[in-house]
Amino acid sequence: MTPSRGALAPLLAGALLARAVPAQAAEASASLDPSTSYAEPVATAAPASNAPTPLDAINPGPEAGLSKIQQVAKKGFTFFPSVQNSGAFRFTLGAYYDAIDPAVVYGFNVRVPQVSLDARFGLGSGWSLKGHLNSMLITTELLLGASYAWHPAGKWSLEGTLTAGLYVGKLGQVGFDVLLLSPEYRPEVALGYEFGDIALTLRGSVMLMGPESLNVGDTSGGLDNSNAFVGHSEMLFVENTTSSNGVWYFGAGAMTTRAYYAMWLLFPDSPSLFT
Repeated sequence: MTPSRGALAPLLAGALLARAVPAQAAEASASLDPSTSYAEPVATAAPASNAPTPLDAINPGPEAGLSKIQQVAKKGFTFFPSVQNSGAFRFTLGAYYDAIDPAVVYGFNVRVPQVSLDARFGLGSGWSLKGHLNSMLITTELLLGASYAWHPAGKWSLEGTLTAGLYVGKLGQVGFDVLLLSPEYRPEVALGYEFGDIALTLRGSVMLMGPESLNVGDTSGGLDNSNAFVGHSEMLFVENTTSSNGVWYFGAGAMTTRAYYAMWLLFPDSPSLFT
């Protein structure tokens, strides 16, 4: 059956209407873009930095929070009370010079300082092994022993040391043939104070000797007026630290001893004390 013109118009109108509705729907869906939000914007976190976190911040080293003096003390000072790490070692070369040089008293024209070697080895828990050697050609002292150090409060430190060894006096020139040998014992107490990167130490020592053995040529014997207490010394040392935790030092003090300790060659039997 062939449709009439009147019936075709409603069909065309329906087709146009049907095509217009999807177009309007498409326009509406375009305005309602799901990626667009009408809520208040939410602050986003800043991108995390890719810089690595320092290992010190994750695992602080054993020296974190320690002063420069305490860091160097773990390796050990020469004189400052030091709580050394177990196995830590310090070796020091130095020299002493007497205000009144015994070499002048002996009749020498050359004024010679005493060369000293000091070493300490950490045992842990405040304990250390110590060694000391000093020599001025005609006198030599070798001492070995142990020390214990602790920090009672703040910047103060204390240390007690006990060493024992051998005192040797020897002169075989300019008409002399003399040898003096004696055991030596030296208890010491040290008080230390941290002054910035400088370590100050006041050290007191007592020298004990005996029995002495004296050989003059082919004759041997002892000292008639000897005494176990031969003297004491009080020294103030200033130890300066370096960037590599090294140490250099200087100091001054006084020593009071019996004549035969420092001037044994001229006064072997004198019990007097000299400063």
